Amino acid sequence: MSETVITFKAKEQAVVAEVAVGLLPLTKEELQQQLQQAGYGRCKLVPEQIKNLLAHYEQDQQKVKEKLVAAGAKILSYTVAEKVPAELSFAVAEDKMSASAHITAAYGGEPISANALVKAAQKEGIVFGFIKNNIIQLVSQASKADPGAKLKHVIAQGRGVQQGENSRFEALIPSMESRRNRPVVNRDDKKADLRDFGVIPSIAPGESLMRRHPPTLGKEGMTVTGEPLPAMPGLTIEWNLGEGVGLSADDADLLQATKDGLPRVIESGATVDDVFTVKQVDNSTGHIIFKGSVVVSGDVAESMKVIAGGNIFVKGFVEGLLLEAGGNVTIGGAVIGHQISNPNADSDYSTTIKAGGDVQCNMAQYARFYCGGNLYVNKQLVHSCADAHAIYAGPEEKPTGKVIGGSFYLDKGVYTGSLGALSTSSVLIKVNRLTDPIVEKQEVLRVSVTGLKTDLAAVKEKIEQFKKLDGSPAIEARLNELAEEFEENRRTASELIADIRQLEEQRKTVLAQAEVIARNELFSAVEVHFDKEIVRSRREYGPSKIHLVSGKAEIEPL
Repeated sequence: MSETVITFKAKEQAVVAEVAVGLLPLTKEELQQQLQQAGYGRCKLVPEQIKNLLAHYEQDQQKVKEKLVAAGAKILSYTVAEKVPAELSFAVAEDKMSASAHITAAYGGEPISANALVKAAQKEGIVFGFIKNNIIQLVSQASKADPGAKLKHVIAQGRGVQQGENSRFEALIPSMESRRNRPVVNRDDKKADLRDFGVIPSIAPGESLMRRHPPTLGKEGMTVTGEPLPAMPGLTIEWNLGEGVGLSADDADLLQATKDGLPRVIESGATVDDVFTVKQVDNSTGHIIFKGSVVVSGDVAESMKVIAGGNIFVKGFVEGLLLEAGGNVTIGGAVIGHQISNPNADSDYSTTIKAGGDVQCNMAQYARFYCGGNLYVNKQLVHSCADAHAIYAGPEEKPTGKVIGGSFYLDKGVYTGSLGALSTSSVLIKVNRLTDPIVEKQEVLRVSVTGLKTDLAAVKEKIEQFKKLDGSPAIEARLNELAEEFEENRRTASELIADIRQLEEQRKTVLAQAEVIARNELFSAVEVHFDKEIVRSRREYGPSKIHLVSGKAEIEPL
């Protein structure tokens, strides 16, 4: 059966269908099909007009059938569709640091161009931080989307305030800073002695130790609406002068040594430790307890202790019970601990090493580490436990060592070549050392908020009771007191809730920086905790990175 002849004409935004009434039937489906063929398929239908057209056509067709009117003599004209241009709106975040555009795709009408979007945004007060790629992507997607589809994208981003940095302290003697597992390379044969971390640093009176750099001004931010956000300049941090140091007579920002000894970085300053040197630590020497730094030319024997207020340097092996330093612990050989079964012991391992700063060693097994800084193990860390900022198995720039078994409580993460082993040895990594205190603070604040809400409800109930009484001056005075109490509790609760939210942002920021890197291979039975988010490897992987992706712990190829 032939189709009913329909012609379409565009009159401004309207699409008019002109239909010659004949003997052939006319249906909504046929009308839409011909509308599509004519190039108006994306236009918005006008259902009421289509309904009227079909009814009118049916009436006039009856006259044609009764031969009261000749076929094709009557032309019906109805607006059956409209060209509706794309619709555009904007939303600005409450803090005015981002703005998004919302586009409803056109029904056959004009799409939104990138230039038009920017001009419209500027009229709405969005004048800063336009993201060109996002805008182009949004208008491109909207031009191809189904008619009426709703799309949105962030099209402007404010510039955050860069607060000024406080005074920065720069150590002028490289050996004062952590050497981070960089063994000395022999200049003749270019080979590295993994047990040689270089000459133990020493200092003489008058030598420069540290420079204090002035604070910076910071950089102001800007909202997407063009409002400047002032930056706070950094603070001048006063020197923390340890023993054996003093300020230069000519430069108040330069710290110098005033005696011979071993230089050590402390918070906002430096100190020069006295040095106690011993060939080895065993029953013949007894435990070593010294307020300065300790240098052991040989080994630390089993069950022995070395406790120093400064740094500890051990050229040989450590099998001792305890090494504890206020600064760094550097071990040229291995840490050889053993498993113990004494239920009264503080640890499952025979050897404990504590450092206010970093711990460095060639390898370690069955040992417990407490580090204020990082734990650096040149070759491998086997069945050990550690509290540290981060663990590096191998050189920091390119960790290629191994971490086999153990439990770790960290600030940032683990960087290694291989993580885990083919055996059933499990590895537990909790990157929660910074977030656990934050979560504890949040819980305390939440308890306080709950208590305040209970108090608010009680005060509100009292207010309602007093309102029912006569309006005597005493009653009015009491109502005013209750109102003040209610407002004070409400304000305090609001401040606590704001503190909880601020802590949550801090928690998220810390976790976003946490990661576990296995440059070569990741084995099964490795479990990583990012606060409450947990991921466990259940097979072998190649080079891998474990981190949070959109708030969820994931294992991804490196």
